[in-house]
Amino acid sequence: MKPELRGKISVLLIISAFIIGSTTQSGFSFGREIFLDLGLPIWTNGRTGFNYVSIISLIILFLGIILAKTEVPRRRVGILILFLIVLSPMLISIIEPVYFKMHKELAAVQYDSKRTHFNVRSSEDNKHIIVQGTVVLTNDGKNPVTLSMKIAADSNIERDWFWQDIILFRGHISEEPGVFTLLPGETQTIPTFSTIPSKNVSSLHGSINGPNLILFMGDEVRRVGY
Repeated sequence: MKPELRGKISVLLIISAFIIGSTTQSGFSFGREIFLDLGLPIWTNGRTGFNYVSIISLIILFLGIILAKTEVPRRRVGILILFLIVLSPMLISIIEPVYFKMHKELAAVQYDSKRTHFNVRSSEDNKHIIVQGTVVLTNDGKNPVTLSMKIAADSNIERDWFWQDIILFRGHISEEPGVFTLLPGETQTIPTFSTIPSKNVSSLHGSINGPNLILFMGDEVRRVGY
């Protein structure tokens, strides 16, 4: 391989590592989206353990640095890495809405896990678990999106509060899942409510921040937050 080509490849690898591994304030990550699109797990154990996206990003970064060692001056590599550390989150935040605009329906919906949270408590008789909170979603597509939501059961893997996906409703329980409509370009902070039978007789009180969600409309299903 020619030295000049090796130098260009090393720079591309370093840039790619930051693009794949960076996460925006809303929790968006290109690497995570790629993994989810391919049906690959993000974590070694639900939401815990090693993060595969971070591991692959580090491997790509080290490969880029090793290739650059012989072909690119060390000072230039250092400046490039410093530049990417400072600016890559901002650049990805700018690109993020463009990425979602390229998709349709559920794939165009952006989930803000950093601003989504739920309070979890037992009912007075401890027979049910009450889940109440808000979900922040943005429709970056060109058409309205009507969807329903569930909290994925693997969102509480560390606490074992519930053993099933929790269907979210708008304020009250009904026979059908809650239906939520997002207009093009609209960001909504959606109040939601749900309850499931408790499998533990003791009183329960706590919170879940940015849980894994399952968005669905008809036969289309999308998992977010992983």
